[in-house]
Amino acid sequence: MPRYYFHLTDGKEILSNQKSLDLPGEAAAREDAMVLARDLKRGRVMADRDWAGWLVTVVDEHGHEIESVAIADVPTEEG
Repeated sequence: MPRYYFHLTDGKEILSNQKSLDLPGEAAAREDAMVLARDLKRGRVMADRDWAGWLVTVVDEHGHEIESVAIADVPTEEG
């Protein structure tokens, strides 16, 4: 299974996540990025930060960017 990393960036600062997830493919990685962005926006994760202007960026095990999700733009409702 491919391995994916999820980083947070505002274009100036990067919060790199050294932990990775083995997922069945890019679609699953994109979905996990959406879930993380939604949790950050709702304050369920790292609630002490202002995430305006931040992105969740998905990178594969080879260092290629797969997806970037703007935290402010993600819908807070699931589905």
